[in-house]
Amino acid sequence: MARLSTCIFILLNCISLVSGFAAVIISAHIQFRGGTDCQRALQTPLLVTGLFLTFMSTLGLTGSCCKSNRVLWIYLSVLFFLIIGLIIFTIFAFIVTTDLSGGRAYPNRLQDYSNWLKNNFVTGKNWEDIKSCLIDAKVCNNLDNADITHWSLIQSGCCKPPKFCVLEKSNTTSGRAGGGGAAAGEHSDCLTWSDKPEKLCFECKSCKGGVLASIKRQWRVMALLNLAVIAVVLIIFIVGCCVRRNNRSDRYVRYSAYSNWPNN
Repeated sequence: MARLSTCIFILLNCISLVSGFAAVIISAHIQFRGGTDCQRALQTPLLVTGLFLTFMSTLGLTGSCCKSNRVLWIYLSVLFFLIIGLIIFTIFAFIVTTDLSGGRAYPNRLQDYSNWLKNNFVTGKNWEDIKSCLIDAKVCNNLDNADITHWSLIQSGCCKPPKFCVLEKSNTTSGRAGGGGAAAGEHSDCLTWSDKPEKLCFECKSCKGGVLASIKRQWRVMALLNLAVIAVVLIIFIVGCCVRRNNRSDRYVRYSAYSNWPNN
């Protein structure tokens, strides 16, 4: 049983080490080969994750293969704080994505999202980065013949003006804000909209609401995935504790055998 737990622990850390190397290589590829704004936004998280996995895997393999309980103690301590951090982040993700609409389904309405989400994603430089990413990703291209009911929340909020705006049709897929009408005076999105491809409704509240709706969904999925990650890390922690105990037992056996060895 002791050998089995050690083998499982080594295997898990080998997988983690390979994953860490892969993340570092992908990050380096983005750095030296360039990429879109969306890809560059992933560069730092990938690098940090890769270095962390590499560091932790090296500690785990060193502690298990060299039977160093001091190294394993450091490894298990970091894992313990990682588990606590993941639990806190998961709870936080569920809190900030709580529905504030009172049960009404207005996915593109900006006021239905938490202040933390709005302050960290749709204001200032953060929004400029996201908007640049959306333009880079060409989310509004090739929608001429697409059924509008199949558009994503981001496309419906960023690629066309709100339905209630008074529009002067310029072609089948774009419009230009009209010169009057009550709707235009009641909502700033009607004046923000432009039929220029690089502008469209990317500064509209409906666009920001659509982005927040997408982020909310992704964070909810990420929070659920975090529960699975916590379970995996917890298993590695338990197996690591077994390996540390096995090392202590092996050391005791070796010491006992040496003590009982007849003197020459």
